[in-house]
Amino acid sequence: MSDAPKGAGRAGPDLRKRFYKAADIIPAEGGGWSVVLDARPLRTPAKAPLVVPHQALARLIADEWGAQGARIDPETMPATRLANVVVDRVVPHQALIAAELAGYIGTDLVCYRAETPAGLVAVQCEHWDPMIDWARRRFDIHLVTTTGLLAVDQPPETVERLTRAIEAVDPWRLSVLHGAVTTAGSVIIGLALFEGAIDAETAWAASQADEHYQISRWGEDAEQTERMTFLKRDLADLARIRDAINAG
Repeated sequence: MSDAPKGAGRAGPDLRKRFYKAADIIPAEGGGWSVVLDARPLRTPAKAPLVVPHQALARLIADEWGAQGARIDPETMPATRLANVVVDRVVPHQALIAAELAGYIGTDLVCYRAETPAGLVAVQCEHWDPMIDWARRRFDIHLVTTTGLLAVDQPPETVERLTRAIEAVDPWRLSVLHGAVTTAGSVIIGLALFEGAIDAETAWAASQADEHYQISRWGEDAEQTERMTFLKRDLADLARIRDAINAG
């Protein structure tokens, strides 16, 4: 998932023509599920078999392929993209990706507050205080907030417990968590969405609290609004993929 607009400027003829009639899922040899296009199993961009451990997620991927028109647009296939990333990148590099996410703990969005104006302070408190309260209850941690420009050190116990929570996640869920954290710019918001403590709309509103305040004061900027729209879509896609994984 990315904060850049998806498929911006892509012309229809540049997309690959649909080369199959039907998409379905079948049990994979050795366990899991394969997505098949006219009975031929999908492979990842690195040519590895695309085997999914969760039937509901495999069905979601197959539905993405089935919904394509005359041309295939990868930007309309978030579950397929995530599955490719899991197989090609996350499984062989899981520890590195978990460490990357843990690195966000020290610069978490919800811990860095404005001193003024009062309206912005209020908006940040409205959206971010519930996130901090949830994390405190869920992980038994204390998060240090600041209004300064310099980074603050979180308590070692906080870093350790959040890091352990990230490291305990399997590769498929780790990819969802990675997308949520990087899209929201916050480990805390990402974890809350990942664990189902908040929905995608709440995660998006919290991650864009500053932007919403600026828009309320100065009006909409077309480029900013477009970016926020794509972020909202990404978080909704991640929540849907999360639900498919959890459904088994």
